[in-house]
Amino acid sequence: MSETAYAPASKLPAQLPPLREELQLHAAAPYSDGSPAWVIQDPVNNRFYRIGWLEFELLSRWSLASAESVLSATASETLLSPQADELEALYAFLLHNQLLTIHEINHTRELVARFRASTQNRLTWLLHHYLFFRIPIFHPADLLQAAKPWTNWIFSRFMALTVTALSLLGLILTARQWDVFVSSFVDTLSPGGLLAYMLALAVTKSLHELGHAVTATRYGLRVAHMGVAFLVLWPMLYTDTGESWRLSDNRQRLRIASAGIITELALAGLATLAWHLTADGDLKQALLFLATTAWVMTLALNLSPFMRFDGYFILSDALDMPNLHERSFAVARAALRNTLLGWNEPEPEAFPPKQRRAMIAFATATWLYRMSLFIGIAIAVYFMFFKLLGIFLFAVELAWFVILPLWRELKVWHQRRNEISAYKKRLTVTVAGALLLVALIPWRYQIQGDGYAHPAQIHTFYSPLAARLLEKPANQISVTAGQPLFALEQPELAYRTSLANASIDALGSQLRGLSALPDGEERRSILNSQRALHTAEAQAQADEVARLVLSAPFAGILTDLDNELAPGAWVGQHKVLATLIGLEQWQAEILINQDSLSRVSKAASVRFYPEGQRLFPLAGQVIDIERVRTNTLPHALLSSQHGGNIPVIPNPEGLTPRDTLYRVRVALSDKPDTLKILRGTAVIEGKPESWLVSALKPVLIILLRELSF
Repeated sequence: MSETAYAPASKLPAQLPPLREELQLHAAAPYSDGSPAWVIQDPVNNRFYRIGWLEFELLSRWSLASAESVLSATASETLLSPQADELEALYAFLLHNQLLTIHEINHTRELVARFRASTQNRLTWLLHHYLFFRIPIFHPADLLQAAKPWTNWIFSRFMALTVTALSLLGLILTARQWDVFVSSFVDTLSPGGLLAYMLALAVTKSLHELGHAVTATRYGLRVAHMGVAFLVLWPMLYTDTGESWRLSDNRQRLRIASAGIITELALAGLATLAWHLTADGDLKQALLFLATTAWVMTLALNLSPFMRFDGYFILSDALDMPNLHERSFAVARAALRNTLLGWNEPEPEAFPPKQRRAMIAFATATWLYRMSLFIGIAIAVYFMFFKLLGIFLFAVELAWFVILPLWRELKVWHQRRNEISAYKKRLTVTVAGALLLVALIPWRYQIQGDGYAHPAQIHTFYSPLAARLLEKPANQISVTAGQPLFALEQPELAYRTSLANASIDALGSQLRGLSALPDGEERRSILNSQRALHTAEAQAQADEVARLVLSAPFAGILTDLDNELAPGAWVGQHKVLATLIGLEQWQAEILINQDSLSRVSKAASVRFYPEGQRLFPLAGQVIDIERVRTNTLPHALLSSQHGGNIPVIPNPEGLTPRDTLYRVRVALSDKPDTLKILRGTAVIEGKPESWLVSALKPVLIILLRELSF
């Protein structure tokens, strides 16, 4: 290659400051395009920086001291043609990350100013770092290295197959007893149970981090330090495995990144199997805590690539794309500005169209996920502290994580508003106005709720006394109102009736013979009193006998007849004999949430969709609305424990809905072709309401409630 004359770059010093002597350079896995890569290790700060071929060649000749010499030597000795601005970018990178030995007073002043800027506002640092901060405790490298021979069995193929098989067995047993597993999990949702879950979380995350440390040590890396990380003020163990960037084998980095998740999954699988094999008691409860905590935390948190947890690093290593978040954000930000505002924003990096669309989709999903997560964290922070401090911290979190990033982007839009074309301005205003109009139009009128339909008339026949069955009807027959159905007898009752009648006859004979006696009139009043007493007793016995003849109070179908009962058999008191169902009118009981209560009115039309019969709804009208919260489910089949959609909290009095629900009674004009109770979903025609009002109303209710001291 012919030599090229290079002029010194204007932003570079006359003499390039030397690199720090303690820096180390390691070969890394090549980039996805096949170009070589290296990693600069800063052992003082325990940081790693990945560089490409051009940066490596420039750093290899950094000792030449002058920019012109470095550029000329690189161009003549390699196939590269570096430019002055590329060397300026490398110098700025080295200077920013403090990888140079500083000798000039201006650079020293810059470092001092940067240090002061990072420490000048301790209150700001405290507000933004109290949710997560780390405290190093000890350096475990020697201990992990000594334990390495004792931990190699963990990585054997036999161990992997054994744990996988046992975990699958535990999952199979859980699938067969899913209702029992879920009900056991729901039973633990109490203050004591939540504390146990937090302790199980600490144990699980500690083993998670130990998995990273042991795996990193296996591949010859030095675990710099271990300590305690505080996540929302909850302590858990953490391990620094930053040296994984030294590994040139991408698969080894993937194993280190996924070691924590694999550890948690193994713990969850083994705890799930042990839960099935353990008798009821404290140990079984502890295994449930470990199993559910490990499964939930692994699947819901650690595998998520939207935060800088294991899932993110696994995805970054799998795609061989370091700084995936920042790079995808830059691509998506440029695409947003170009599409929405019509700017000619240059692409931060050149990607194929398919990969570019994937990065934009990933960035969008990450933004939405983080917004939801940060709002949730802000709400959690509010409830963790007393009200005044909670409100302040809630506002800080919401402003810092949600409002401020949006404000910064909108500020850029405002500063560059002259670059927006008139067409894009009109289009943006039109779309924004249309969306606002759609949000304000009160067209949200349908209200959905879970419930069940049942006949309005249901009567259960039972024996009023311990008696003998004389007659019974057939099952599933139509009966008319007043039709006798069951006849029973009570021998002792008949005996007492005969004794009362005999006493009445005897007293009547005595009264007829009193006229011939001198004291007959005196005894007449006594005998009349005794006769009246026996007459009342006989009438009471007759009423009891009449109760033993059970008649239909209304017309309907007789069901649930006990076929084992035969004439002549004895039945106990309050023994259920059968159920009579009236077919003339059906009702439905629907449970709706609190924000829908004000939009429901009597006589509103309703469509009830039985479960599994979405094409055949039953029409009806609202006849009653309860204004008091439902403390007990009207029927157990609505609960999540019995296949319904309503989460419940078991208590001695029944099943209490977890959420605030209100009961609405509906008279159905359509009748189903079945006698069974039907579970389903109802759609009630409510008062119209706009989407914006619907979204803001619960927020305003909560604000008014929480701001009242």
